[in-house]
Amino acid sequence: MMLSIQVRIGLLFFLLLIVMLVALPAKAEQELSIDPQLFDTEQADRIILVTYADRHINRIPIGAANQTYRRRGNYSSSTWSKRVAASIEADYNIKILSQWPIREIGEHCVVFLVSEDQSIVEVINALTNDNRIDNVQTMSTFKVMTDKYNDPYYRLQTNIHSMNLAEIHSQTTGKNVTIAIIDTGVDTMHPDLEGQIQQSKDFVAQKLSDSFGDNHGTAIAGVIVAKANNGQGIVGIAPDSHLIALKACWGIKAGSLEAICNSFTLALAINTAIEMKADILNLSLTGPHDPLLARLIEKAMQRGILIIASQPDSEDEKSGFPAQQPGVIGVRCLSNKAIQSSSENHTLTVSAPGEEILTTLPKGAYDFVSGSSLATAHVSGLAALLLQLKHSLTKQELFKLLANANEPAFYKLLNKDMIINTENITSVAGKSSK
Repeated sequence: MMLSIQVRIGLLFFLLLIVMLVALPAKAEQELSIDPQLFDTEQADRIILVTYADRHINRIPIGAANQTYRRRGNYSSSTWSKRVAASIEADYNIKILSQWPIREIGEHCVVFLVSEDQSIVEVINALTNDNRIDNVQTMSTFKVMTDKYNDPYYRLQTNIHSMNLAEIHSQTTGKNVTIAIIDTGVDTMHPDLEGQIQQSKDFVAQKLSDSFGDNHGTAIAGVIVAKANNGQGIVGIAPDSHLIALKACWGIKAGSLEAICNSFTLALAINTAIEMKADILNLSLTGPHDPLLARLIEKAMQRGILIIASQPDSEDEKSGFPAQQPGVIGVRCLSNKAIQSSSENHTLTVSAPGEEILTTLPKGAYDFVSGSSLATAHVSGLAALLLQLKHSLTKQELFKLLANANEPAFYKLLNKDMIINTENITSVAGKSSK
């Protein structure tokens, strides 16, 4: 029986619609589902992270039809991974708060909440012996390293007069160097930061995201990339660098720069920094040693990313990481006279300006801020300047150069002779290792 012309035309349009839908690219990014309980510091000691190998990562090529989370930025999990997570949840009577594929280490991460009527130690021991699971750990909490300075009499002080920044910027401004900061968010509408943040991502539950503003991250961003020659405000150390703002921390007190992060949000952010191929990763924070984060930082360094992290003035079992991880550059404030540059045991600690640093704050504000967070931002900016001068510098050469970045010669790396003759950089790096 012959179909009518109208029916055939209708079928043709239907087939064309199907073809168009199939040809559409997968959604670039899906919202990451996070239970707000994950950020409840009062029950942080009852939250655990579980990781296991994901057998489906990268099995389907990017662009293939019906793919789920294999596309970068897509946080959907594979059906297999979800089934395993649900099975673990049921077997141990624990609650899933969030889950996400950590592509760079080929594992799926699940955050569980252990109920108060269960022994956290017993649950961890049982999970550790579960053949389905590769790693079990408690949730670590990290603090950003800064204190707001409110004394108005210090408002005329500056940290950059000794830098001869105008002369340095005639030769290098950090152009074509990508710096990822993992922190609170950044006020991208600040007059000194508008247009300076190339990309941003938020890994914090939205209702917490805006609770107390993005003070700390905005301050760090200002030190590094505040606009030059815009007729107002301050000048960043590396104003032409490409800054990526990855929000993994959240404020804990109104009107303060205090903020915290945890293992899960930091893992999300570090994984993303690796995927975005950052040159430098700024971690102005500290906390206890964390196995999952240590693996991701090691992966980042293998990919050639320079890791720069805040080093606390005093260390205990709840601080010192990731600055103390081999290969990471730890930074302390320049004012601490007891601190000496050290490069023993494959670790490095340097000192940089970190007291009464005038920088940006949300809603167009400026203020003086102190802490090793600001010193860390200085070193990240300096590293960007050096990488632009000689982008072929190996991370080991840059590592050695920054060993010289200590009082009283923090900015002598960028003296007139060096910025004119960039070949001197390699020779200086060689001398620093002797």
